[in-house]
Amino acid sequence: MSDSRTKRRRPSSRAYRPALDGKLEDRVLLSSQRIRLEQYLNTNRGLLNHTVAGFAFYVNRPPFTQNAPPFNRQFRKIQAAAVQTARGGQVADVVAVDGSHFRIQLGYISNTVATAAGDGAGGTYTQSTPTPASSIIQPSEFPQPIGTIRVYAMPNGQVGIIVDGSTPNTELTINPLPHPIRKGYAHSYAYGQANVSHILNIGQITVNSGEIGAIEGFHTANLVGPLAVNGTATVDRIAFNSIEPGASITVGGSLNTLDVLQGITLNTGTSISIGRDLNLLNVGGDINLSNGSQILIGRDIGAVLQPPKGTGTGSDVLSLNFTLIGTTTTTTVPSVSAYIQGNIIIGPGSAFVVGRNVDEAIYVIGDINGASRIVIPHSTVIPITNTLISLGTVTP
Repeated sequence: MSDSRTKRRRPSSRAYRPALDGKLEDRVLLSSQRIRLEQYLNTNRGLLNHTVAGFAFYVNRPPFTQNAPPFNRQFRKIQAAAVQTARGGQVADVVAVDGSHFRIQLGYISNTVATAAGDGAGGTYTQSTPTPASSIIQPSEFPQPIGTIRVYAMPNGQVGIIVDGSTPNTELTINPLPHPIRKGYAHSYAYGQANVSHILNIGQITVNSGEIGAIEGFHTANLVGPLAVNGTATVDRIAFNSIEPGASITVGGSLNTLDVLQGITLNTGTSISIGRDLNLLNVGGDINLSNGSQILIGRDIGAVLQPPKGTGTGSDVLSLNFTLIGTTTTTTVPSVSAYIQGNIIIGPGSAFVVGRNVDEAIYVIGDINGASRIVIPHSTVIPITNTLISLGTVTP
């Protein structure tokens, strides 16, 4: 082309145009100021020394919002847990007052889960086959758990759970639910997640049918209120992060495993009551009973040896680190009916009562304070002095 690209441009295209008052329009000079290295490092040092997320939010480092779609930038305080029902009542999604997300759901336990290794390979919904069920069954054909759950918010951020229509093949699980990252927010720091505990306080669990296979919140739930399973059918496992003051457990039949990751503290007169046998008690911290609170076992403790369940240990926990690679030994490692990694503290008016026999040793790593309030009428452990084993001091 012989003509220039700008030949036909109107001369007035770059002209200054006066405003209504006759003055020229404003021109803004865009410039940036480089932050000094010393200032940059001093700010970072201050944030490393003051680890509370509020300091980082105040100076916006990391940025709270960066190239993110607009939204309400004010944090909203949650006064009570929020609950949404899913799967027709078999699942409830919960947002706790600290922003933690949980999924409370019912699952299906196969009758042969204790004898067939293939069961459990596919997760909660399984069938008796070495191949994971999820790879050979369409989702519409998965065996659905029996029963429904209702979850209600309670004061102090707690939630209450009611289970209807459950059977010994039903398990109730409380699992953390990840918080989704929405499109456009990947480079914006989620300050709202800084103080999330990922622990849900359970103020009540009621099993209306009186039958359930398991209630599991080993790393995710604290029991702070009553749990009632009043039927005579065996409950395979009850597992919580901790059992706090105000909590109680009532099981009408036998309980195979009671797993508590942290500790048991009962000081309001409430009790853990097992109608028949408690086959394994696992506690990662202290057992502290006071003000009339009790642990009551109707018949035996340790009658049936239990395998490890989830991240909880089984009855053969003492043998886990006993045998070393490349060595042989003829020493027999005993099984346990209770494995307490902390202390047992039983105050006046409280008691730990076994109704009939202690079939395996009660193993305590810490001290025993109030040993005279541990009531054991009979023991099949030979010799009888090995019924209660403590690595610490024992005081009456």
